[in-house]
Amino acid sequence: MSDSNLDTTDWVLGELEAIARNADPQNLFYPRLTQSLLPLLNADCVLLAIELESKPLVLFSSGNSPDPKSLQDGLQLAFDRHPASAELDPKSIAPDPWIAVRFPKNNPTKPLAILARFANRPSQDHLAGAKNLIDALADVAELREVYVENNRAVGLWKQAILRSQDLTNAQSHQQLHRGLVESLRETLQADRVSLFLKQNQAASMIACSGAASIDSNSAIVQELERSVVGIFQDNTPKLWNASENQPDSPCYRLLLAWPSSPDSLTHGLLVEWSDPQAIIDRVQRASSVLPMINQTWQYQNRWLCLPRRAQDQAIGKAASQAASRALPKPLVALAFLAIVAGLAMIPYPFYIQTQAYLEPTSQRLIHATADSFIQELLVREGQSVQSNQPLVRLRAPNLELQIEEVTGQIRALGEKKNALRVAVNQLSPNTSDLANQTRLSAEVRLIEIQEKHAQDKLDFLDKQRQELLLQSPIQGVVVGGDLSRELSDRPLQRGDALFRVADIHGPWQLKLLVADRDGGYVQEALLGGPIDIDWGLENSTRRGLKAKLISMSPEVDQRPNQGPCRSATASLGESQLEQPAIGAIAYARIPCGKQPLWFIWSRPMVEFLQKRFWLNSTPLGLLRKNQSPEPVLLKQ
Repeated sequence: MSDSNLDTTDWVLGELEAIARNADPQNLFYPRLTQSLLPLLNADCVLLAIELESKPLVLFSSGNSPDPKSLQDGLQLAFDRHPASAELDPKSIAPDPWIAVRFPKNNPTKPLAILARFANRPSQDHLAGAKNLIDALADVAELREVYVENNRAVGLWKQAILRSQDLTNAQSHQQLHRGLVESLRETLQADRVSLFLKQNQAASMIACSGAASIDSNSAIVQELERSVVGIFQDNTPKLWNASENQPDSPCYRLLLAWPSSPDSLTHGLLVEWSDPQAIIDRVQRASSVLPMINQTWQYQNRWLCLPRRAQDQAIGKAASQAASRALPKPLVALAFLAIVAGLAMIPYPFYIQTQAYLEPTSQRLIHATADSFIQELLVREGQSVQSNQPLVRLRAPNLELQIEEVTGQIRALGEKKNALRVAVNQLSPNTSDLANQTRLSAEVRLIEIQEKHAQDKLDFLDKQRQELLLQSPIQGVVVGGDLSRELSDRPLQRGDALFRVADIHGPWQLKLLVADRDGGYVQEALLGGPIDIDWGLENSTRRGLKAKLISMSPEVDQRPNQGPCRSATASLGESQLEQPAIGAIAYARIPCGKQPLWFIWSRPMVEFLQKRFWLNSTPLGLLRKNQSPEPVLLKQ
């Protein structure tokens, strides 16, 4: 990947993630994705493909067009049903190797795939780097699919259901076919939808959106009929750009087989769009709603093929059976209420949803040992360090001044002591100098004591100066932001946290933020031992991750966004995450036994009533305690 670098890759990932999280309203994501991957991978071509009606279909392409044989190999690799992503052996298809990744992993019924081909056989390091980059972009694309699907799913299905109901009301084949093309044009946001009938080696248009009748002599109708002949031969979806031959026609045409029964392919469907940016969204819509609408169209088409007399008999028989089975409305209402009440009493698993984040189990914060400045930063962020390896050298001006002051004091005391000793030695042993000798000896002794105290203080200050060289307490990786920018020329106070050292190769744990209102349920569940919980990362749709909740702190912390929370710790099993990220946001689900469905449905109301009425009532024991005792009459 000679044309890529870390800054370029991060910028592209950030731009694509921003588009994905905004639900891609202008459909810019996939064209930008294929155009960016081409220089980043230094590839010959990059493709985006979808599997429609069990057939692979290329949606976007950047770079040189591959030959049909090579393209077939790449699509076979991308849509292999067994692995979610794969890489072909370069020796088997050299010098034209492919790499591919399929997504979304949580919805294999509508798979998309990113494919990249290299003109010359790349090295293994190049392939590994390209594979990692394509996997990262596939994760961002999967995030885009989640946001877009959430944005459109409800309205799309409601619209498809309403259009299917309209088809069931058709009273003739012409009305049915016209309703079909109009429904698909509205649902798929297409410019034109046409329905064709196979006639030997030709095709005849039988319905077209926006047209009440079909003129078989029209040039547009004849051109469209010639375009769809191939669909009846190999039953393969086709997507192509028709703007070169027909400048006034919509750009993209999607050709699909439209079965009239499970074993009959007598009809074909042509969908046309003029907006190339929204093609991926429209094709995904087709993959979602076409099976439902086709089933409705098949049933109604077979129903209209029945004789009129048979239809009337079937409708009359169904009406009479429905009338004979009618029950009184009050009885139906009571039965419904009884069923709802019974379902509400069924014990159901009760879960607490919490926010969490990932962090290594073994990590240590590096604190400033004195009021100081950074003299020398010996490591950088992301660097691996060993235990007791120097990390930072601090400079404490106050400490240096104290050391110089004590050193000067020791030097002055030493000079004074030497002068007194010379004076003592010069005194004569007669009686007149005896008093002076005693006095000078006492002063020498006093200076020695002061000198010893000053030396002890100097040793203590030297020890503090040695502590200014901060060392790593454990083996791990330096975790922090831009250390040189954040710590340079910054005044530090004793105890300030500079950064941390984390052992990312050791075990990991999950830190959960349990809302204080939910802490009681979790604490009660922990009385039975560690709890097996489900969790997942916010930036991934992967499911089925497991952890074991082992403890929860009794203290309550006030969080800016979450409110009062209690911190809980969950241990992770090995090999759950290939490349865990420190501080990655996750969501966890904690099982807290079983509760009736009525409690789960109305829990906020129940807890409000408990706080408002039940907890404010006077306990019976306290009421009896406050009552004055009644006199007791003893029988004589």
